[in-house]
Amino acid sequence: MKNFIITLLCATVLFSCNNKKDFGVVNLEDEKTKLVEDLFKAVEKEDIGFLKELFSKDMVFVNPDGEEFNKDEFIAGVEELFEMFENVKIKENNNSTDGSGSAIETTHYSTGDTWTEIWSDFSANGKYTGDEVSFPFYIAYKWEGNKIIREMQYFNPKVFDNEREAKNMQSK
Repeated sequence: MKNFIITLLCATVLFSCNNKKDFGVVNLEDEKTKLVEDLFKAVEKEDIGFLKELFSKDMVFVNPDGEEFNKDEFIAGVEELFEMFENVKIKENNNSTDGSGSAIETTHYSTGDTWTEIWSDFSANGKYTGDEVSFPFYIAYKWEGNKIIREMQYFNPKVFDNEREAKNMQSK
């Protein structure tokens, strides 16, 4: 009986010390996840209007080199993408659990922050190099209400640098 009481007391102390809180709730099919899916459909269609509407006027864009830009500079960069590439495709979201496809998820954190993240592949044809390009990317979007307030991109920007260089060479 003494061992039972000691075990019960220890278990009570251990469980009462566990202040575990839910840190975040992940959603694969919520409204914000769908908006990011629509964002990439708009990129494929070169629909800059959808992007202008979805991003907050106060947004901060962080490119793969860690440089920060405002919304106007971000939109100019997307327009440059449209100018440099054709047949832009983003791998369709299938939230694959085996790592074979694209995934988009939105996490609502206990801090009040909401982020949507995408892991996918970009492919296109360079208009100036003629190269067919393809690379994996990761992008995180922070929300403020129903507007994206921050975008952080992670991928190797060499493809864009090469296409920009070819474009500049042709315009000389």
